[in-house]
Amino acid sequence: MQRVLILISIVLLAGCSSMNASQKKLPVEVLESNPKKVSSSYEQYMTIAEYFTIQAEVPYIAQFRVKEGLPEDFKQTFASLSDLTPTAVLNYFQKNPEYVVGMQNYLNSIIRAGYISHATGKQLLLSALKGSINGLNTTTLPTAE
Repeated sequence: MQRVLILISIVLLAGCSSMNASQKKLPVEVLESNPKKVSSSYEQYMTIAEYFTIQAEVPYIAQFRVKEGLPEDFKQTFASLSDLTPTAVLNYFQKNPEYVVGMQNYLNSIIRAGYISHATGKQLLLSALKGSINGLNTTTLPTAE
């Protein structure tokens, strides 16, 4: 009985090793994928881009750079309604491309408070998004070590 079990074990091992040799090898990845998960901020960013039908222009790096809130200098830059122009917003978000979701939240609050119209808010949000996309597209790459 022991000889039969040993013989069966040998046959099984030989069969398994020949199966491994005949199986196709999986391709080896030469680059790692980014282990970070896409944030909810990025999903909101893409919702904004889809609304304006320019989601195809959003660069891949946006997945990892988009943030909540607004930068510290935002209140100084846009201290009054006269500062809040489409051109100024475009230029600002080219330099601060990560914060479009924060801009959307800010615009919603000042629309609700009656400071600007809904149409003006949409125009400013589009300017922020375009500036952001331009800013993200010109992100400098790290230097090789």
